[in-house]
Amino acid sequence: MHELPPAAVERLNRAKRSGVRTSLLSAPSAAGIEAVGLEPVGEVMGCVVQSMVSRYQTYAPVYSYNVSGVAMPYLEALQSGYSTALARLREEATTLGADGVVDIRLSTNSLGGGEEFLAMGTAVRARSTTRPTSLFTTELSGSDVAKLMLAGWVPVQVEWAGAANAVFTGYATQAQTSFYAGNTEVDSYTALINRVRADARRRFHDMVRSVGADGGIVSRMALSTWEPGEQVVAALASVYGTAVAKFHRGGPAPARTLTVMPLRRQGE
Repeated sequence: MHELPPAAVERLNRAKRSGVRTSLLSAPSAAGIEAVGLEPVGEVMGCVVQSMVSRYQTYAPVYSYNVSGVAMPYLEALQSGYSTALARLREEATTLGADGVVDIRLSTNSLGGGEEFLAMGTAVRARSTTRPTSLFTTELSGSDVAKLMLAGWVPVQVEWAGAANAVFTGYATQAQTSFYAGNTEVDSYTALINRVRADARRRFHDMVRSVGADGGIVSRMALSTWEPGEQVVAALASVYGTAVAKFHRGGPAPARTLTVMPLRRQGE
């Protein structure tokens, strides 16, 4: 368990005393979770501001081809920040008696010499005697969660997977990026980008398997590049998504929604 900051504890206590259930859901999302027996119990947030290893702090030795690890300290800082923010979000949701958190938004923001990692979402609770065995989290909107559940799937856990690497820009790369090169593929850059994207997807796949899920829904991917040292280029790939599990395997999931709305009155 992650200890919540005092301000978060006070905010949760105030929500319990007032009985007011706030939500970050849009109208379609709120209607969606209502259709599958869920209701919002309050907005939840996980936040941490931590000192970061600068992307430019670790300088690679010039004329060295073994530079693949120079981006790892920055990647490890990101993993720590996202993990702590999500853990605090789950702790807030558990305190409110929620069964899950939907429409989670992950973001970062520079703050002085540190970096804020923020996870925000809406905690929901099932209106039934059958309760989920563990808290679920997802980036999916309420309406998308409803579609997922009506199709026989349930969200398990929101995931952030990252991968980083770097390459030495030797003579071949410098020739391919020179003013006179023209429209020429830069082989080392292509290899670098493909490597980090593939590694990030593989880590997302491994994270989905580690929580016992049956699949994963990728909601977005991101890529950033920088030069941590002389003649060195680094890249970071990120995959955001949700691990999902199948709960209904005998054909279409049961649903009470109408696929066709009749326009005639009864008896006509």
